[in-house]
Amino acid sequence: MTMRRQYSLPNCTLILEGLSNGSGTTGQPDSRPLISILVNVECYFAGYEKPLTGGRDFFESLIRSVSRYAQEFLSGVPQPPAAEDKPEVVQLQKGDREDLHRLIVQPTTVADTTYAGGSPSHQTAVLQPTQVVLTTVQLFDLVDAVDQFLADSSTLPDLSLKLSSVSKRYAAAHEPISKRVAPAAFGVTSLAVAAIAFMLVPIPKVEPPKDPALQANAQNPTPTPTPVSSSTSSPTASPTSSPTASPTSSPSPTPSTAAPSASELEALLTSVPEITDATELRVLQRKLYNQINQKWENRGSAGRNLVYRVGVGKDGAILAYKPELPTTNEQDQATPLAQLRYINPATGTNPAPEAIAQFKVVFTKRGVLEVSPWWGYRGKPSFKSDLTDAEQVKGLKQQLYDQIRKDWSGTPKFSRALVYRVAMNKDGNITDYEPYNQSAVDYEDDIPLPRLYQSKSSGTKVTQEPLAQFKVVFRPSGVLEVSSWR
Repeated sequence: MTMRRQYSLPNCTLILEGLSNGSGTTGQPDSRPLISILVNVECYFAGYEKPLTGGRDFFESLIRSVSRYAQEFLSGVPQPPAAEDKPEVVQLQKGDREDLHRLIVQPTTVADTTYAGGSPSHQTAVLQPTQVVLTTVQLFDLVDAVDQFLADSSTLPDLSLKLSSVSKRYAAAHEPISKRVAPAAFGVTSLAVAAIAFMLVPIPKVEPPKDPALQANAQNPTPTPTPVSSSTSSPTASPTSSPTASPTSSPSPTPSTAAPSASELEALLTSVPEITDATELRVLQRKLYNQINQKWENRGSAGRNLVYRVGVGKDGAILAYKPELPTTNEQDQATPLAQLRYINPATGTNPAPEAIAQFKVVFTKRGVLEVSPWWGYRGKPSFKSDLTDAEQVKGLKQQLYDQIRKDWSGTPKFSRALVYRVAMNKDGNITDYEPYNQSAVDYEDDIPLPRLYQSKSSGTKVTQEPLAQFKVVFRPSGVLEVSSWR
């Protein structure tokens, strides 16, 4: 019996079909059968109706090419040429713009044998290469789908990705010799100077840390009323506390901006159920992306990728988060997570949520925001049920056109069409929308959809009522198009 494995991301879905050789299960808690023989591969991208398909050779080449290209794209270091005797079946190349990438599946030859006059005649049909233009968001989702497969021990365990560091001759070949030699010479000189300087520094005298409250009183002789604490100060401070406190230092963060600890997030996960429905996760993912993307101002200032695990309630509010790698206070402040974290103003603590969804949020050093479900999608997101009354859908279509047309005028700044999916309920309220190409992401602030959604949305929770789905296109010429999504 053929078995399927599906790795779903918002803009890319990877489906593997295969067989088991009867070797049993993986021994994991889910006890899923082991897929050891790959039969078929389907790779779907948002905006493309037909998937890319192939067999084992196609899939192995896809994994290698995607990993190599992603490594080169993120690091900026050209990769060495492949050592294979024949070119890859799947190739990735840079597109016409920085945010576009071409995925090319090389053609294959198909032998066709016909019989004319009783004798066989062999003909060879040459297929054309298949090319798909991906945005950076679609490329990242493809990389995540491949990563999900590589982490799945129950599917093709014999297939692994061999990664190796790039040789120094490739990493430095694109820099002039003077630029490469100068840091080394400067580093040696600085090291020698630093060594001499450290020899002249006297050994510091170690003193026990002082009580900050006593220091403040010593510097401010005027007595001021202070709240009485129920606990006394300890003569020794914890290793993470500051040994001294300056009277001019900034006040400690308020409860609404203080970074939550890992234990707070874990406490939420153990006290309330986790949201796993694919459709609900997809809506919450868009809500989380929109609120972070609008508030993220210091893009790329951290100097490296910052990865956070974020807990979100059913209404899309950020309840808790924690960094997956150690971060400094300056790096945390470079993200808007602290100011977006919701705190109950009456109690100064987290509200008691009905359920919580976990997301992986990456603030890349290039200034690009990435948001995806922490555990991926368990199933394929849908649009719930659709409105079936044709006359009602027709009226909502005209109403949506009129709402947008009223607020959208003037000469557009963009040069490419913006494509969005917009959902409306029977009352004519926009309950959901999402961009469907990179231009739509880049110029979202130039259209009225965000304002119409904020003012007309009937609520922040995921709606369960039937909706009408529309495709809305903003043309550079100023033409507005509204059509049925189906």
